[in-house]
Amino acid sequence: MIERRALPRTRLDVPGRICLDEHRSVSCLVYDRSERGVRVTLPEADLIPDTFLLEIEQAPTFFVCRLVWRKGEEIGAQLEAA
Repeated sequence: MIERRALPRTRLDVPGRICLDEHRSVSCLVYDRSERGVRVTLPEADLIPDTFLLEIEQAPTFFVCRLVWRKGEEIGAQLEAA
């Protein structure tokens, strides 16, 4: 299989939360992360908007993310510059 990623990913397997709006969020598992993107798994993948906030348990801050792809219970997102 040919690797198409521009940057290497680090496997995390840590809990996270995706903020859907000001009042709702869903739990997720942050599977891996690179400098510019993340892969996340969650049963409600179809609920995730095109732009969202992601909180990773190990990180002290939120990340603004843009949805890039969706496949079953997984999504891939680009980390937006702050």
